[in-house]
Amino acid sequence: MLEIAPFRAVRYADSSPEGLGRLIAPPYDVISPPQRERFAALDPHNVVELILPLDRPGDGAAENKYVRAGRSWRRWIAEGVLRRDPEPALYVLHQRFTWDGVTHLRKGFLARLRLREFSEGVVLPHEKTLSGPKADRLELFKETRANLSPIFSLYPDERGEVEAPLAAAIDRAPDASAESDDGHGPIEQRLWRVANPAAVAAVRDAMAGRRAYIADGHHRYETALAYAKIADAARAPGNAHHYVLSYFCGMDDPGLLILPTHRILHSISGLDFGRFLEAARAFFDVVPAAGDVRTPGGLSATLRALREEGERRPSFVAVGEGAARASLLALRKEAALEGIAELPKSPRVRSLDVALLHGLLLQRTLGLSPQSQERKENLDYVKEAAEAVAAVVAGKAQAAFLLNGTRMRQVREVAEAGEVMPQKSTFFYPKLPSGLVFNPLDAD
Repeated sequence: MLEIAPFRAVRYADSSPEGLGRLIAPPYDVISPPQRERFAALDPHNVVELILPLDRPGDGAAENKYVRAGRSWRRWIAEGVLRRDPEPALYVLHQRFTWDGVTHLRKGFLARLRLREFSEGVVLPHEKTLSGPKADRLELFKETRANLSPIFSLYPDERGEVEAPLAAAIDRAPDASAESDDGHGPIEQRLWRVANPAAVAAVRDAMAGRRAYIADGHHRYETALAYAKIADAARAPGNAHHYVLSYFCGMDDPGLLILPTHRILHSISGLDFGRFLEAARAFFDVVPAAGDVRTPGGLSATLRALREEGERRPSFVAVGEGAARASLLALRKEAALEGIAELPKSPRVRSLDVALLHGLLLQRTLGLSPQSQERKENLDYVKEAAEAVAAVVAGKAQAAFLLNGTRMRQVREVAEAGEVMPQKSTFFYPKLPSGLVFNPLDAD
């Protein structure tokens, strides 16, 4: 059974829009070095000092970035920069943002999520994880004994049974608000604390019969599982370490966006883009792009055509030869995919645009091994289609592949089947900010 719980969050004492806006930041794994420097310059107590501490010369076992993050966490609480709420609550978070000229409002709430092994079928992943990020986050867990950033979970709520009691409980000004910008535009963050026992019980009971699907934060969730085992072995007091801080958003929420992550290729010896397109015809219909992708209008027309074709069959746009040549590739209806070693065996995963791109084109046609792709020896990822095209125009990339976003239905089907997608298959936008709510693990 899915189990959520209210909790006494630790939050920044300054909840004003101006103050809090200088203190929050995106998740650690999407912050570039220049962005980290920018956030740290906003305020000496910016959350990046906790979630993304820096190495220093002479670091060792006794003094390192994790130890410093733990020390800052405890000092900020002692100094009153951070303070703990007086009673357990759920925390409703609304995020208003604009994407592609359209304003969206994503609604969700934060709570503690009882940790379950994936094999139990209650909390379901959809992406595989890597060992490096988990080892990094585990050290941070040990030193801070807190969840500094929430994972992002999805849940089915077609009839609004979870949303209704929360909506009724926030008919007032938010308890905290801020505007953030993760590089893709301003995001209005509004947070309400919901401590009413009846509302909390209604949400907890409504969630009990559902599953949680991890959208973002797979590494942090698995790290929380590992930390719980360590805490149990050490006979840590309380029960808080058996939970992880999670944001929950309904799968049918109109503001839930899954954006694509585009691919760019570089450092491939002897790549002939024309010959590559000819080889791709073994599996794909290849037609010229709808417009000149080097111009804003042509790129918009090409992406529009890609979305339309993507409603019918797996598709992506290949850009090469200095971006002077771009083609729409759509999977041929008669393409025989059974038994192709480079493709996943699962028909659900095999039908994904990213799986077909990586298996049929990057691996089978270009000869890039899965290991080299994982190490990004010839492959990089960008969020904006214009950035991918610009890299080809500037000669920084030999080719780019523009994709459609993975659909919510596909995420759910893959997760329920106990399978995982290739890395960078989903980009849920906007990312959840770190710093609005912290979950202490050393006390209930």
